[in-house]
Amino acid sequence: MRVHLVNPSHVSFGVAVITPRWLYVLAAATPRMWGDPLIVDETLEPIDTATIQAGDVVGIGLHTGNALRGYEVGREARACGAWVVFGGIHSTLFPDEAHEAGGAHAVVRGDGDLVWSRVIQDCANSQPERVYEGGRVGGDHFLPPGGTYCRVNDTCGPRCRRCAAVRSIALFARCGARTVRNLVSVPSRL
Repeated sequence: MRVHLVNPSHVSFGVAVITPRWLYVLAAATPRMWGDPLIVDETLEPIDTATIQAGDVVGIGLHTGNALRGYEVGREARACGAWVVFGGIHSTLFPDEAHEAGGAHAVVRGDGDLVWSRVIQDCANSQPERVYEGGRVGGDHFLPPGGTYCRVNDTCGPRCRRCAAVRSIALFARCGARTVRNLVSVPSRL
């Protein structure tokens, strides 16, 4: 079983516009026993569904602007036999829509940091819950960004010049002092 984390987009620019932090937070929250998640930011490159195998877990983050593409990815992943999990603000507000339009097995409402490992384990046990309540994680409990692999290149993470997530602390004003410290501690070549 492999974990895939997908930021859906109808348009791939080849360079990240605003890579969402959640990709790397859930990568860090993924238990080691499942290996490093495959991080796919479709603003960089479209997902290759041939990488998705039956039994994999595909986490898809939605905001209203990318929901339709996210639902396409979800239906494709489910057709491959993967467990499909939606999260993000749009899924939090409209969890039934993710099930109906995107083929979701599960939806995480709120922040997924603390419930993600349980979601993966439940999928591995073929017993995902319909909805997980992640609540809101305070900045003092945020996980530092993690994840070392993406489909674009082998230097994904702090040294990736294509990724906006590690170059812009201003995007994460809500994160609190601990998260800002985590981001500042990430070495970069700015």
